[in-house]
Amino acid sequence: MRTGAEQVFQIFSKKASRSRAALRVGFVALDPQAGAQFRSQIAERDNIDLKLVPSASVTREAPPRDVNVLVYDLDPTSEKSLADFDRFMGLRPADIPVIVLSPAVDDELVRWFLRLRVADWVKMPLSKGELIAACGRVLSQQIASRQDLRCLTFIGARGGVGATTIAMHAAMALNREAAIGKPALLVDLDLAGGSCADYLDVTAGWQVDELAGDPGRLDDHMLETMAVTHASGLPILSAHRNYFAAADLPEEVITRALDLASRKYASLVIDMPRHWEPWVEGVLAGSTEIYIVTDSTVPGLKAAKRIHGELVKELEPSVAPKIIVNKCGGGLFSAGVSAAEVKKLLGPALAGIVPNEEKLVREAIDRGIPTTDIKSRNSIIREVSRILEKQE
Repeated sequence: MRTGAEQVFQIFSKKASRSRAALRVGFVALDPQAGAQFRSQIAERDNIDLKLVPSASVTREAPPRDVNVLVYDLDPTSEKSLADFDRFMGLRPADIPVIVLSPAVDDELVRWFLRLRVADWVKMPLSKGELIAACGRVLSQQIASRQDLRCLTFIGARGGVGATTIAMHAAMALNREAAIGKPALLVDLDLAGGSCADYLDVTAGWQVDELAGDPGRLDDHMLETMAVTHASGLPILSAHRNYFAAADLPEEVITRALDLASRKYASLVIDMPRHWEPWVEGVLAGSTEIYIVTDSTVPGLKAAKRIHGELVKELEPSVAPKIIVNKCGGGLFSAGVSAAEVKKLLGPALAGIVPNEEKLVREAIDRGIPTTDIKSRNSIIREVSRILEKQE
């Protein structure tokens, strides 16, 4: 699932796995002849879709979003053409690479292209196959840049099973091992509750409702300002939506944030809501590991098995969901199924069993600190770390 490219180079889209082989090119045609020439070159190729965009429309509307490469036919001798291109680069989705097509350019123009983050330049007139090769090259580079991303998604089988606690410990464990400058990001997708921010006593900064009208304006800088960093060094993307806010959000509010985050962070740890949202399928499509968290009660284990079966049916075979059983044990007279019975019941779907540390977790939540600040090598962080190491 991770190597696909969707309409705005999103990993996190329900469409991401449906059109991986296709090259969808948006051709901004200054010269209709250039567009016609390119169209004739791809006429016999069934894995390339071409969308011609009249240059006049560039100054009036945003670039198309249903493509994965943009080719811009530029006249470097025209001030208007240069100004239109500058505006185009400001409007285009940040994750879509742009190839410039033009006659010879000088050093100053090359430096300008670099500042605008142009992916490649192809000289006019076109030689046969050259532009197709350039499109394929930048698409491959874009895909390769995402292949090291590790995205862990945690879903609670029921309320109160500790899915948020497990997700937080997973993020802390990954953040400890992260390379300098590439930490793990904890993403709280329980948009109404914002539990991750509350548990760690930080202010939720993800203004999802402000982005609802225009998700495309979210960029790297804005995302950075919305992610808050805990004193432990863990970055957190969490929201506190107004109780009376409309329930629905455009899918791109979520998927665009995750795609931008995938370029900055080595790992994403996502705490999912238990209820279905339009963007849930897209998040699952971009996940490299999916964990269903439950407790050791009979209803909890039943719910986990049911959700596991549904995910196995819907997801591609490359991502096999696993079950984490939390709050297991805790005393001679504690309720719940034993660890041995859990292992027998869940078989290979079981990722691991996390011991019950209810007193430790409650104290940490009340104080707004990680459990590791109270007890550095507690059984929760040890077991969650072991589960993650086993899945690498």
